[in-house]
Amino acid sequence: MNLKSLEKLIAVMPEGEGKKQLYAKLHAYKKKVNEKPDGLHDEFHMKPEGHIQIEAINSEGEVVGVLADQKNLVVDGSEEILLRAFSGDPARILYKNRVPKNGISHTYHAPLNEILSVENEKNIITHHPNELWKVVNDDDFEIEYAYYPNTLYVKEEVSTEPNLKAFSIHSEQNTNTAPLTAEIYSTFSNLFIGLGDGENYAINLNDDRLQYEGFSGDGVKQASEVNSLLSFKEKISNFVVEYNEHNKGGKLGVHIDGVLVDTIDTYNSELQDEEVLKKSKRFNVQDHQTETEVDLEFTGLNDELSVGNLQIAGIKFDAFSKDMNGLIHEFENHTNKFHTPTAYNTTSVAPYTIKLEHAPAKKETIKVTYNEIELEEVEQLDQVIEGKYYVDYYHGLIYFNRAMTGLMVSFETTGQIMEHKKATNLDAKDAFVTITDETPIGDVDGSNKVFNLVHGDVTEVSKVLLNGAEVPAGTSAGQYRLNISNGTVTFNTAPDEGSEIKVDYIFKKQVLAFTAEYKIDENKEVILFDQNFKELTKGGDTNAFVNDGVFVIDTTDNTNKTILIAQKDDVGEQIRDLELFYYSDEKPGVPTNYTRQVVLKPKEVNQYPWYALDKGSIQFVAEFAEDVPNSSITVREMGLFDGPRMDDQIKGFPGYPVKAFSLVRVGEARKDTATGLRVTWTITLTNENGEPFKGGL
Repeated sequence: MNLKSLEKLIAVMPEGEGKKQLYAKLHAYKKKVNEKPDGLHDEFHMKPEGHIQIEAINSEGEVVGVLADQKNLVVDGSEEILLRAFSGDPARILYKNRVPKNGISHTYHAPLNEILSVENEKNIITHHPNELWKVVNDDDFEIEYAYYPNTLYVKEEVSTEPNLKAFSIHSEQNTNTAPLTAEIYSTFSNLFIGLGDGENYAINLNDDRLQYEGFSGDGVKQASEVNSLLSFKEKISNFVVEYNEHNKGGKLGVHIDGVLVDTIDTYNSELQDEEVLKKSKRFNVQDHQTETEVDLEFTGLNDELSVGNLQIAGIKFDAFSKDMNGLIHEFENHTNKFHTPTAYNTTSVAPYTIKLEHAPAKKETIKVTYNEIELEEVEQLDQVIEGKYYVDYYHGLIYFNRAMTGLMVSFETTGQIMEHKKATNLDAKDAFVTITDETPIGDVDGSNKVFNLVHGDVTEVSKVLLNGAEVPAGTSAGQYRLNISNGTVTFNTAPDEGSEIKVDYIFKKQVLAFTAEYKIDENKEVILFDQNFKELTKGGDTNAFVNDGVFVIDTTDNTNKTILIAQKDDVGEQIRDLELFYYSDEKPGVPTNYTRQVVLKPKEVNQYPWYALDKGSIQFVAEFAEDVPNSSITVREMGLFDGPRMDDQIKGFPGYPVKAFSLVRVGEARKDTATGLRVTWTITLTNENGEPFKGGL
């Protein structure tokens, strides 16, 4: 910790003998430094240490288990955390905005002498808003945190408690109410805790954390000398080695803390000269809280080779570094990855199925295990036997040969949105179809004058050609008459036998209008099935309705949510049910309900303290509710940030650059939808003897 930061920190400590002693020691040290610009000096050490505890909680906030309890913590900018937590940051006030769930709250009682008074003919509250907010029941309100306050209205009620005043809170103003601004939740630095499940990330092969002996090259590191080494020493839970197989490949020895754990043969005789096959292998590490030393060694060649080399194409691991400003993979607002296995039970009667919680599922991503044995997917339903299953990817249905419980399933979704509607619930709309060069129906025998157009509901005939010459409309000889109601063209003079007749016209066809919930991305696949799971053909415009069994995007809808659908399929069967699959930027995946959670402020004097100077520590607590995120997850990492993400949509967030003060690996802590999490993050400032740094005592 630098002297300037330390001086600021001591300045905000409570007054007392301890503070005076610290100032005296600091000033003595500064004097010593000024007098001795060179040589060895005494040092004034202050070092932050951290502790993480993750507890599983139920909906009542009761602890039902401890998922992690460890010291592993990387602190970057810890001085600023301490200074802000102690001294505050009024430029970033955070408000706790409440709205009564039913428009009007219950009646509350407060130990005040009055609630409202009148000034300048207007009702006002006579106390700081926080005095009223102290006594309300949060369960009566919808709550969100924001960087600007909302306004509600207070009405004084008849008190039923001696020496207390009563009031209720309203969403709407009336003559008996006074404005009430939101509770000022924090004038301190508003810290947020975020969760992630990142397993590892790619390391630049020129990163200073990687040490080489005998390797060289850009992009891919190569070694031609046996015993060449690539080494690193970090706090990690896993690492991945990416290497190239080729027809002169050497053997790669993987050493963990001096022990050879694997030898990978990169020789592949089936490859041609200069041809490589990129492969990778992952290794898990026992203790992610201590440094692990990894050595990747070129140990030799196969007997078939006299010369060769070893090619390392990439390294991945999960070590945090001081310059990182985020998690490896923080949970998103939307996701398509459900990699934490979730338990499913099949139906008790045939067909024996499970339905994934989200669909459509992405092919080649489903993994099903039963009693820790991975089952095998088959391509057809009639191939399902013991140990095998079939997947309906569109609907997320998995079929088995018998009833089973405790199936563990992980999968990914495509990101498509599926909507089902009955045709009877859709609006009808007129689509206009342009027909060109149609030969009308009728005998061209020299005496017939009346010809029928193929399609009814004609709205306009734009051109009639007889032997290539345009025929005008009218009642004279050599002209034609149009009967729109029955779609006939009548020539005043019968065309000669064998004449060629062509007609351009527009007809009206009634179609179904299916309005999707979200804006449809036309640049991606849009799929529509009928009740027979027959796929309808997508057309470019309404002229596609010259045929049945088609649909088009409605270009007249500026919201881009409507598709128009023929009322019959391509063989004339009436369409009754429709399933639409589409992509939308408005919903790129399954909503997770996840946001970074603001650090709780103290609920009582000794509960959830932000800082405890008598212990020389600061404690940050945040809670993630049962359905945040709303699927089973594996928490592997956490971050302490001085602000939310833009995606968290905290109202009024000014978009200041958010810093990740602390990042931590927590192993693997599983959270399902029925479990909440309480994270307690403690930072203790210690002196050179490892004792807590205490001020004002």
